Amino acid sequence: MKIVQITPVYSPYAGGIGSVAQEYALALSKDGNDVKVFTPMYDPNVGLDANISRIKPWYKWGNAALVPQLIWKLRNFDILHLHYPFYGGAESTALASLIWRKPLVITYHMRPVASGWQEGIFRLYRLLIEPIIFLISKKILVSSFDYAKSVGLKSKKLIELPFSVDTDRFAPGDAPEIRASLGIDDNAKVIIFVGGLDDAHYFKGVDVLLEACSLIRDDVNWHLIIVGDGNLRQKYQDKALNKNISSRVYFAGRVDNDDLPKYYQASDIHVLPAINRCEAYGLVTLEAGSSGLPSIVSNLPGVRILVKNRETGLIAQPNDAKDLAATLTFLLQNNELRKRFGKSARARIEARFSRSKVLDKLKELYVETIK
Repeated sequence: MKIVQITPVYSPYAGGIGSVAQEYALALSKDGNDVKVFTPMYDPNVGLDANISRIKPWYKWGNAALVPQLIWKLRNFDILHLHYPFYGGAESTALASLIWRKPLVITYHMRPVASGWQEGIFRLYRLLIEPIIFLISKKILVSSFDYAKSVGLKSKKLIELPFSVDTDRFAPGDAPEIRASLGIDDNAKVIIFVGGLDDAHYFKGVDVLLEACSLIRDDVNWHLIIVGDGNLRQKYQDKALNKNISSRVYFAGRVDNDDLPKYYQASDIHVLPAINRCEAYGLVTLEAGSSGLPSIVSNLPGVRILVKNRETGLIAQPNDAKDLAATLTFLLQNNELRKRFGKSARARIEARFSRSKVLDKLKELYVETIK
């Protein structure tokens, strides 16, 4: 099949939407399909790749990009797979689907949350344009019905297809060299956070995490590794300093893909303290669980389904530093429970979220779509 992945962001930009699009593109290509990726060109210095077409936007705003060129470029594919939301690109993709009579599959990643006039624009878009795009589509894939229900997404076309993780790449193990490089002693309990530290990922909850860590009891030997980078990094570093926890917090920056599994292996607990519904899933929770780590995640639709509470991890209240601090302290102090949760997390990931199982289902859906 000739398949195209249309996505608002793509590697090397860090983010869940781009990661899923890349995962699909690479796996489908490896399976013998002719796969192309279309994504806006936000940075002209990004290297070229024959299978990735970076289109210069007519206009861009954040991760929105007006790319009407897509209408012509999408004419020769068997399947159009749109990663949504893609404001400025979704409309052209839907129009191309109509003009060229190509089946459109949509992966609905999340519903943006804003305030003031921006939220007004989003509401107008959801009222006038989004229904047309969904009407044109053949299937709408959601990572969880839990999240879809929470945002009022209703359609007979909805299919639950969770995102997945490479269980061979992310596996339990030890990485003492990571601890040694950061000066963390063997007896310390390490918390890990992985995510963007920029304005676009404000909802990850790093502010809340740092506040919570400052409330952990002094007699608990904890350290926090923050993997990720962005324009908010200095702000977070300043907060750690002001909270007198900078000696326990390590900003690792953006880590090479080959090294990321080692950071999980060097850790004891993973945390995703998202503050609102802009976080709709959490691929990092899958990576952590596959690495044999228990996770603490916020009680948010889509996010909470990746943790079986008190079996593979714990669920904390969003935007509540005191509750997160208490949850972290409890798990930091219970070694056997933490290890048991980690083993259960690995088993659950292998059973439900392994890459091979999820991609087999995706390929089945493609075949059904073009029949």
